[in-house]
Amino acid sequence: MCKVAILDKFTLFASGIQSILDVAKECEVIVRAETYYDLVKQLKSVSPDIIIIDVIHGDNSGIRSIKKIRKNYPKTPILLILSKHYSDSFEEYIRLGVKGFIFNDATGKELVEAIKKLKNGGEFFRKKVWDIFKTSIQKRKYGKTKSQVLTDREVDVLKLFSQGHTYKEIGTLLNISPRTVETHKRNILSKLKIHSTAEMVQYALRQHVLT
Repeated sequence: MCKVAILDKFTLFASGIQSILDVAKECEVIVRAETYYDLVKQLKSVSPDIIIIDVIHGDNSGIRSIKKIRKNYPKTPILLILSKHYSDSFEEYIRLGVKGFIFNDATGKELVEAIKKLKNGGEFFRKKVWDIFKTSIQKRKYGKTKSQVLTDREVDVLKLFSQGHTYKEIGTLLNISPRTVETHKRNILSKLKIHSTAEMVQYALRQHVLT
């Protein structure tokens, strides 16, 4: 029986993962945490074989949490749940030692397969991952517009702000928390060296981001 820890700030999403694993009867969820600090607290008494992190609903693409987990639990494999919108972070995830990716549209069977692969010392990266990764690298290498200094998710956030949506509305449309939207906006302002939503809109119009 593979012992699994789940880091996911949304209880409903974590419950879905646990239900899949309970039905499969090959994995036991021994930890469910909403924050990194909650995870560390629970890991003081148990040792999982795999740590699953939902980066879609996390902050800063999950990078901070992954770095901390890798530093404190270097031998425990990490499996990420993500989407193609995080393609610009794939390279960083792999560099940090993440052993597998599962997309948010994956089947329960694929999730169990990934966990078993990681438990046995392997990796789990479908061809889809490498195709998206390759496309992302090519965009960064050959892109002509300034807007490509932003990740795909940041461009999505920029578009929605430019259309007049609120933090809450953007979070609902992108299936992320308002706090994550705020993090993306802060990163956009920093990368573009601007200071307000109005300047973001002006930038989006100049660079034809809305088309």
